[in-house]
Amino acid sequence: MSRLLFISLLLALVSQFGLSAKSPNIVLILTDDQGWGATSVLMDKDVPESKSDYIQTPNLERLAEHGVIFSDAYAPHPNCSPTRYSILTGKSPAKLQMSDIVGRHTGSFFEGNRLIPPPHVNNIADEEHTLAEWIKQERSEYATAHIGKWHINGGGPEKHGFDTSTGETGNREGATEDPDPKRIFSITKRSNDWMEKQVKADRPFYLQISHYATHLAIHSLESTLKKTEARKPGKRHSIASHAAMTEDLDTGVGMTLDKIKELGIEDNTYVIYIADNGSFPLDNPGNTNGPLHGWKATTWEGGVRVPLLIAGPGIDQGRRSTRAVGWDLFPTICDWLDIDSLPSGLEGGSLANVLSRGDSAGVVREHPYLVIHFPHYQLAKGGQPSTVLYQGDYKLIKFWETGDYYLYNLKKDISESKNLSKKDPNRVVYMSQQMNDYLVSIKAGIPTVNTQFDPAKDPGKHYADIKDRLIKEPYFVLPVKTTYMVPTR
Repeated sequence: MSRLLFISLLLALVSQFGLSAKSPNIVLILTDDQGWGATSVLMDKDVPESKSDYIQTPNLERLAEHGVIFSDAYAPHPNCSPTRYSILTGKSPAKLQMSDIVGRHTGSFFEGNRLIPPPHVNNIADEEHTLAEWIKQERSEYATAHIGKWHINGGGPEKHGFDTSTGETGNREGATEDPDPKRIFSITKRSNDWMEKQVKADRPFYLQISHYATHLAIHSLESTLKKTEARKPGKRHSIASHAAMTEDLDTGVGMTLDKIKELGIEDNTYVIYIADNGSFPLDNPGNTNGPLHGWKATTWEGGVRVPLLIAGPGIDQGRRSTRAVGWDLFPTICDWLDIDSLPSGLEGGSLANVLSRGDSAGVVREHPYLVIHFPHYQLAKGGQPSTVLYQGDYKLIKFWETGDYYLYNLKKDISESKNLSKKDPNRVVYMSQQMNDYLVSIKAGIPTVNTQFDPAKDPGKHYADIKDRLIKEPYFVLPVKTTYMVPTR
């Protein structure tokens, strides 16, 4: 048979069965509340504190050795629900109108504050195209599955493009102890079994594994806890139980990687690892996330800068300083699957060229900046209505209570310790106008003045709730004395 005839027959078979010559598998691993500096992977080669001095994650190191580490990667939001919605749709939480965790924006939670946060949606909208739906529409041969934490309501994964799932889950399902802490091992086993089924059926797949770890409460295997307790504590990380939970999570990731290798699909499978937001200040406040300031539920770097590792076909081991964000994953995966058409209103840009060719390839997005919008209070964690805009080396934060702006050059000041707003007022004006124009253009929810607020009176019921939690739960480390939160940087 001539070579030309063979190629013709092959193309005919591809056309007949609707298959593409490029049908890679996708495994997206999404973790919960995992800090940028809370693994043993060095996230930034110039920042020694960007890896833990106590927690050991050898399987993440293995993934990093075969792929790319993004030093400047961001969650779409400092809380979980908006991030999950954003990753699935390729749009920012602000544009999606989900600016806080589902079910949390009304009632006594906001009594006694200077501002009234805007309402936001509590369900993933039926009219939004999820990544799973888009893959099914454009590449019907693909199987899709969502295993683990969902936490965006809307009827659950199977109503939004996934063939199979573990249902419309939230945080509560993750409160499991040894022998299946945080459901790490049952989630992993179900995912591995599902992958094996697809491989045996010769069907390409998209799998999202959404772990409950490392969200509180802390659960781990007793055997892992004994190992971390026997280890010398670090200066930044020292809580053995939290380290054990993280290391059990890493074991689960290793089981996933091992299964991919066992199935013989390692050379045709992309693996993405990302967290939904930063960690919580369990150890030394402000240091849990490396040298970053802040933590979960704040728009400081510690709340939104997260680990992002990507490995797969055509991706060599390396590092990237290109700023990446969770809503970039939708177009990136579509690029890998040769899906040319994208839903209208998509805000993300594909990272595919950056992964294969380096930072010089760049990312093309709708806007030349990134905006993360959190117009709500979560005072127990130091969260207050704020919005950030990233452009180039600079980050601008607006605090809505006062209207104050804080400007940082992150290339020179990753810890956000030097506010440049007074030294560079022209940049503040320029970036603040971009921020305002963007929020107006997408009709983002904006906090309004609480006309009932009286600063001379007690802060109200919300502070009383926080006060009780501070006493009962020592990991709420912030000494909240008033609802008027003055930024510490």
